[in-house]
Amino acid sequence: MIALVACAGPPPPPTDSPPSPSATFPAVHPTTFPTALPTPTEGPRTFTIGLASAPGTLDPANAVDQAALLITRHLYEGLTAYEPGATRPIPALAEAWEASADGLIWTFHLRPNVRFSDGAPLTAQAAARNFDRWLSREPSGAYTFWRLMFGGFAGEADEDGAPLSLVAKVETPDDRTLVLALNRPEASLPSTLAMPSFALVNPAAFADGNFGAPTANSAGAGPFSLYSWTSENIIHLVRNPNYWGVPPQPDELVFKVIPDDTQRLLALQVGEIEGVSHLNPKDYAADGQHDTRVEFDPPLNVLYLGFNQAHAPWNILDCRLAVAYALDKGRYVQAFFPGDAQAALAMQPPSVWGYAAPPADRSRDLARAAEHWEACRAAVEFFPKSATLYVPPIPRSYLPDPAGLGLAIQNDISTTLGLDVLVAAPDWQTAWLPDVHAGRADLFLLGWTGVNGDPDSFLCPLFCGAEGAFNSDELGQPLPPDAELAQLLLSARAVTDPAEREALYAQAHARIFDLVPAIPLAHRQTAWAFRANVNGNVPSPIENVFLRLTLEP
Repeated sequence: MIALVACAGPPPPPTDSPPSPSATFPAVHPTTFPTALPTPTEGPRTFTIGLASAPGTLDPANAVDQAALLITRHLYEGLTAYEPGATRPIPALAEAWEASADGLIWTFHLRPNVRFSDGAPLTAQAAARNFDRWLSREPSGAYTFWRLMFGGFAGEADEDGAPLSLVAKVETPDDRTLVLALNRPEASLPSTLAMPSFALVNPAAFADGNFGAPTANSAGAGPFSLYSWTSENIIHLVRNPNYWGVPPQPDELVFKVIPDDTQRLLALQVGEIEGVSHLNPKDYAADGQHDTRVEFDPPLNVLYLGFNQAHAPWNILDCRLAVAYALDKGRYVQAFFPGDAQAALAMQPPSVWGYAAPPADRSRDLARAAEHWEACRAAVEFFPKSATLYVPPIPRSYLPDPAGLGLAIQNDISTTLGLDVLVAAPDWQTAWLPDVHAGRADLFLLGWTGVNGDPDSFLCPLFCGAEGAFNSDELGQPLPPDAELAQLLLSARAVTDPAEREALYAQAHARIFDLVPAIPLAHRQTAWAFRANVNGNVPSPIENVFLRLTLEP
């Protein structure tokens, strides 16, 4: 996930506006589980998942790899959670919350009678101790997602002396009330707190600095607790007897590390395991074979072609529109993805709330491309002889065949518009990223993933003015972002009412469509494989939680 963010599967989101977090939420379960379990069968029901690699730690605050994030989600819960199969935040360990009018004070009301898996009660003081730990990095650790999502740690400041951390202070007026004072408004806070990295842990568990190791107690408030983590990298979870919600199905979860893709798939086909995470694309053909099936999650990313508007002629709208009508997204998805992508219409996937479909069709249209290109040429006095397209030199999670797609785009622009396009693919770390962010590219292929499921995490990093790739000259001097678009996004970041935010994002998407600072190309999905007798999985764009699975005979 870190790699996705650094470089940066699906029905449309619900149309009904969610309740405002500025008002008290009703006490509801964080998932729509059935209210009663089926008739018990003899012995525990165990679901075994095959993993490609072992988790680096089971400390949620320091988990960064896919295995760790998957496992810790079943052991721990945070103040909020994600709606099943979607990205809207809903109550979890906090049954209600409200924000002040200025968006700087957030008050969370903890669910009563919640206990950690070791029996200790969840109190506001215990929750606050978790925030203190993240802020102070004590016990020591990288706390990567805290820095990514909250900006920094206690005592850190920017060059102007402003604190880097979003959280300024944590208070506990009583045992069930937690108050977060922020240094700046952040309406996506409930979505961020639903991330697995910000799940709450009994402070006694991380006091000695050994927390997250194979021999340590899990001590979370999630539906499962850690039973064992063996030297063979088999992680065994059992139901948490103190879980506050409806008991999960199945009774036990086992995560078994099988590094070899072929052996992992074979283990699924013979029934040694019931599921495989992040299926290798070469194994998609296993769908329907040997009593197995393949399921795709809704996407949480966008691949796009960006324009550097500090370079002529890309400061001219007609020039950008000509390219938009010259590209064949449908062909790209068919030819350069292994059956796990869909053509993108907007700069965030439809599985993320706040998505707004474009107001008009902008499919490949060679006549319209030629019309806009003629207007483009007429508007530019000194037209460049060529344009440089930066294409990643290595596959990315959102772009499995960068060379193939780069050549296809080069061909579509050159043959349709008559512009000589030069493809550049220098070393990713030492040249590609520095060149693109310093403004040396005319056009560039890049992707983005919004890790907290909030539209702000897709749109503001790209279009609020911080991303120089869209508007920096060869000396790295950035031009101001579009003022109207930036203001829409900054307002949406500060407004705490979800309905108001959704309206602002609809306007922002319309503005992006009109301006064409980038052309969204594709959203790529991740795949899982299951035994055919496994039911109850809920595909999700942001997390996979196996809490209501049933295993047929």
